[in-house]
Amino acid sequence: MDLGDNKRVHSHVKTPTGIQGKFRRTTFVVVLLSLLTASSISVANALDPVFSGFPSMTVPISDGKITLVPPTSTSPGSWSYTTDDPTIATVSGGVLTLVGLGITRLTAIQAASGVYTSRVRSASLRVTAGTPTLSGFADRTVQITEKIITLTPPISNSTGTWRYASSNTAIATIADNKVTLLDGGDVTITATQAALPLWTVASKTMKLTIVAITPVIGTFGNITLMKDSVAYVAMVAPTSTSPGAWTFSSSNPAVATVSGSLLTPVGLGTSVITATQAHSGNFGSIKTAMTVTVQAAIPTVGTFPSVSANFSPTSAKSLTLTAPTSNSAGSWSYASSDTTVATVQGAVVTLLKPGTSTITTTQSAAGTYGASTPLTMVLTVVGVPTVGAWSSFEKVIKDSDFALVPPTSTSPSSWTFTSSDIKVIEITGSNAKVVGAGSATITATQVVTPIWAGATAQIVIRVLGDIPTVGSLAGIEATMGEAPIAMKAPTSNSSGFWSYASSDKSVVTFNGTSMVIAGAGTATITATQLPAGNFSQSNTVQAKVIIKPNPVVAPTPTPTPQPSTSASATPQPTPSGSATVQPSSSPTPKPSTSLTLKPTLKVTAIARVITIASTKPKTKVTIDGVSAKVGSNAVKPGARSVIVSVAGKVVYRKTFSIK
Repeated sequence: MDLGDNKRVHSHVKTPTGIQGKFRRTTFVVVLLSLLTASSISVANALDPVFSGFPSMTVPISDGKITLVPPTSTSPGSWSYTTDDPTIATVSGGVLTLVGLGITRLTAIQAASGVYTSRVRSASLRVTAGTPTLSGFADRTVQITEKIITLTPPISNSTGTWRYASSNTAIATIADNKVTLLDGGDVTITATQAALPLWTVASKTMKLTIVAITPVIGTFGNITLMKDSVAYVAMVAPTSTSPGAWTFSSSNPAVATVSGSLLTPVGLGTSVITATQAHSGNFGSIKTAMTVTVQAAIPTVGTFPSVSANFSPTSAKSLTLTAPTSNSAGSWSYASSDTTVATVQGAVVTLLKPGTSTITTTQSAAGTYGASTPLTMVLTVVGVPTVGAWSSFEKVIKDSDFALVPPTSTSPSSWTFTSSDIKVIEITGSNAKVVGAGSATITATQVVTPIWAGATAQIVIRVLGDIPTVGSLAGIEATMGEAPIAMKAPTSNSSGFWSYASSDKSVVTFNGTSMVIAGAGTATITATQLPAGNFSQSNTVQAKVIIKPNPVVAPTPTPTPQPSTSASATPQPTPSGSATVQPSSSPTPKPSTSLTLKPTLKVTAIARVITIASTKPKTKVTIDGVSAKVGSNAVKPGARSVIVSVAGKVVYRKTFSIK
């Protein structure tokens, strides 16, 4: 390919835009460079380089010289720079030298290289005044005896003039660069350099410590005055090792004013009185202060007695405090020392839990009276326990000792226990011992504490005795019409009363321990021994009863008399083998008796009422050993023993479990 071909290729290629254009252009350049390198053919129409990154600049003249960073470029051509105004800045190689203040144009020129043409990029250059660089001016410590010292200004690359200022003219004053030492202490000296055409204002500080003797002074105690009680108070300055003069000032002239050393109370409140001793000789100044409190008359107030309040789900959760009596009209404020027990809003206390809290009340100042002295009382919030269920239960005579578990309670207090019958249950602490059969009421009492009320609960423990060892019940045969038969009880190691029952009351019934024959037939009788002593009710034993009917005797036939042939009848011979029938009278059969007994005693237990019905005279009833009546008797829940006797003989005994 010759140079003319290169021109033709270049003249027909359109430069793309954007990233895709740069990629295509780069590809084209790489291909074209390869072709040129291979053929060593010069190109007439070179490419324009693509570059960026040459922004405008604003720099202080104090920067002096700046090394320029050329724009980025797709061309490897070298860079050169020019400025429009050499009085502002000049360029040598790639270094920019700042000469003066102002704005000029800075131009970057990239030389042509290979297939790339030369190209120019310009930017604005603003040169501003510089900030001086300051050093030196170190902190100093001087003795007050030096009286006057001379300041040495900071080192600066600016030639501007210096002026000085003192942060505390009571300690040091400055005239030109001369510092007059007035008192001991620390003062900040500020050195400020004036601006020049090429330099801005600059400043630097140093701490000047003036050493003086610190006076040793005495006390200057607080005082409290009653308004209108005195016209004024002559203040006594503290003692001091310095002879310096004292002056006084008040922080709150509405409360107290000061004239010389005279303090005059003006209004209620507090004011800080500052006593200042001036510098004298080698002694520095010193200050001390006290607080003057101007009060109104203290009111005369009554008592604030302690209060107790119950705390339970059903009781009120708040109470209103009664303020002490007072000759002041000031309002009362209250505070609680333990806000987990009770909080106070106004005069209303909200109870939160059992405990104690100290309630403090103070009456505010009003009129000619000042605030009262705080009064305190103890608020005791007494918890009323909520006790859970505590259920009755049964034990047997041979059970081991057991621990009593009290009911649940909202109170953490301990419990004590008592037994209504130590012959049944004996209690030591919380340990229960089974002593004998029967029922005992156990009372649990929760201990009273300063913040918890007591509580009680009761249960009934029924102790069942051993099951008696009983013998058999003998069967019985009898005949209708016989008198009631006294039952022979089975053998037993218990002394309990025996109760009998018949499976067929049309055959036999029982009246106490007597079996009454009702009719012929067969029945099963059941015997049960009731509880007694340390024995419970026995197992039942049974026997068979057979009641035979009365015997029926057939009448003997009357023989027919033979006719007599003489006044004296002669017996006829009896044929051999025939019996001689003697006349006999027919026996009179005994009448058959059938004894039917109507019920005469009935005992029922319905709900909490035991009813005894009896048609017998001289009937006596006891329930749990206490006399009761024939009729209805209201009883409490638990095991209730009923004994019925007629004419002094026990005919009925049974223990009912009343719910």
